[in-house]
Amino acid sequence: MSGRTTAVIRGRMHGVVQLRHTERGTPAARFTVVQVPREYDRARGQWCDGQPVPVICTVTGPLARHVAECLTDAVHVIATGNTALRDNQLHLDSAQVGVDLAHHVAYIDDTLPAVLAGRTPAPRSAAFPEAAQRAEPSRPVAAAAADWWRSSPRPSRDAVTAPSRTGR
Repeated sequence: MSGRTTAVIRGRMHGVVQLRHTERGTPAARFTVVQVPREYDRARGQWCDGQPVPVICTVTGPLARHVAECLTDAVHVIATGNTALRDNQLHLDSAQVGVDLAHHVAYIDDTLPAVLAGRTPAPRSAAFPEAAQRAEPSRPVAAAAADWWRSSPRPSRDAVTAPSRTGR
């Protein structure tokens, strides 16, 4: 595959995803990701935003349907694929696209909380059997923090709070 340049684009979605189908019925999606590089200004002694770089991304197959269903305007994404310069615009034929977890919380079908999935949450006492044991004195916090990696994972919560959009 000589002549192909693979790149990773990390930026924010701009506009909506355009979903179409080829003559053979294969789904194809097109969307724009705007990447804003950070540059250090020595005169001011601080970091500032550089010139925005719009990248037109295309995906095909099942990924196109997933992109059209999941991604909307202003969502931070990471996309990888082959780059090309066409008509003075940067294009990315994407192989993979995902939500940037540094900016968003993402759920998949298996981890979707009951409230968002339309299921009734389990009763609080049944969902958290360790709640009855909390009345007993536990070991010191410092010891628990040191051994957090080996401890068993806590059960997932069915109630969801909206993530804060401040500071992002």
